[in-house]
Amino acid sequence: MGKILENLHRTLAVGLVLAIVVAVLRHSDYLATETYWAGVMRWIHVFFGILWIGSALLLHFVQIPTMPKIPDELKPAVGKHIAPPLCSSSAGPQPAPCCSAC
Repeated sequence: MGKILENLHRTLAVGLVLAIVVAVLRHSDYLATETYWAGVMRWIHVFFGILWIGSALLLHFVQIPTMPKIPDELKPAVGKHIAPPLCSSSAGPQPAPCCSAC
């Protein structure tokens, strides 16, 4: 069990499988109703909204103020490996880059 939880992707997969099993076992009589699926979709929508806002807060309140403190030889690594996944998470085209690393 410890090996499964050491890998992020395995942990997320186990959590998803457990959530599906619990939903099927506890709510098997509601699975065919539109109200149940509307609630599931609303929960998913709120969850991803929280992730999106959290990544924006990380970018604006942690990464951007920290960039001047990072040595110049390490800044390209931040721009290549950390900022692109965060900057590409916004919907639609951006009129200007959100930070110097984007």
